[in-house]
Amino acid sequence: MKKFLLILFLIPFSLFLSSCGNKIQSVPPLPGTMPNVLISEQVDTDIYFDATVSMKGFTTLAAGNVYLTLPDMLNDLCGAAGTVKFFGFGEKIRPLDGRSWRQFTTGNVYTEPITAVANVVDAADTSHLSIIVTDLFESESDWSNVAQKIRDKFFANHLAVAVVGIRNSFYGEIFDVGLNAAKFNYNSWDDPNRYRPFYLLIMGRDDVVKNFLRKFNERQTLPNDTGYLLLSENLTESASDFSNFELDEVENFYSDDTLSLDNRVKEFGLDKFSAPASFMLSWRYEPPLGACPLDLSEVDTSVEIFSVEGEEWTPLDKNDVRISLLKDNRQSDMFLVKVSLTPEKSLAEGKLNFVRAKIMPKERGYKLPPWIDFWNVNVDGGAKFFDGSKTVNLSRVLGSLKDSIFAASRPSLLNINFVIRD
Repeated sequence: MKKFLLILFLIPFSLFLSSCGNKIQSVPPLPGTMPNVLISEQVDTDIYFDATVSMKGFTTLAAGNVYLTLPDMLNDLCGAAGTVKFFGFGEKIRPLDGRSWRQFTTGNVYTEPITAVANVVDAADTSHLSIIVTDLFESESDWSNVAQKIRDKFFANHLAVAVVGIRNSFYGEIFDVGLNAAKFNYNSWDDPNRYRPFYLLIMGRDDVVKNFLRKFNERQTLPNDTGYLLLSENLTESASDFSNFELDEVENFYSDDTLSLDNRVKEFGLDKFSAPASFMLSWRYEPPLGACPLDLSEVDTSVEIFSVEGEEWTPLDKNDVRISLLKDNRQSDMFLVKVSLTPEKSLAEGKLNFVRAKIMPKERGYKLPPWIDFWNVNVDGGAKFFDGSKTVNLSRVLGSLKDSIFAASRPSLLNINFVIRD
């Protein structure tokens, strides 16, 4: 009987097979990408404040003003995790020295005529946490360019983007509304129903972005309406993989840990190659802060199977792997996931096989949080009925980001990765 030894490291993955005798055969990394585990919460942060004239109104009223507390809050919050650098931007980006970032609590620095968020996305360091403070007031063509850059730079590289919206007191001018680029003077007074939103656009590693949202939510104690949106390929608070799964029922499989795999990849042995095999696992759905509402009756499954052929994992053309997501009526947030297959129809006999399966929401079951529609306003050509307490085209702006991550890095609910040794 052949015996195999498989060793899996996180970065990079390295695998080896060992047979009886002294010959050691190297085996390529497991196909596909698993998210990196958060090893340390230490991360540097770059904070970009929009210095255009449309932001000045957030600094003028004292009542209901989160914006005036924001520079200090972000510096304290992010400084606990690493080095923090501040920048101001309009059409160009300028770094700020010392504690000059506190100038953003005064109105005299908001002089830039053009907002170029696309330039900030270009400059952002993907190994850092990047935070852009802005009113999201860009033309549709400009924002389309921003969304494309975020898709290519962040979503396509398995990174996350979040948006925090905060309704804040405002007294000042609002520019470029409608086809005629109308200008309005708007005063929210001290009425929370008239507060105008500003936004934090947050970009970085999935675990770092989620950690920031949790800590920001804890620190933001003023009663202002606050909305959260998280766009990530991992749709749950903690990793939904075998590091957190509990097996309930197993047929024709047995657990075998002799290969010493990463705990996110389950190792099974097979009792009989010609008999049906299956396992059931329990899964708790824990959406993170800002998660898009999901219809869990609208899900897709994806299954890939590979076997070791010499120096490569070779994809197998056919498989009959079936995956079902079932509601567990015993608890409201619990589900049962059943995976079943016929080995002789799915696997390469006598070889090491790797099954990479996902459960993912369908596009129609992946929606924006309700607060976004509530804060959105569409205007006519003359902007006669403009509502300064809302953001022009917010649903389209953030909807384009949601569509971008769905296209570039399909979000998944569960990642079911397992190795089968025949």
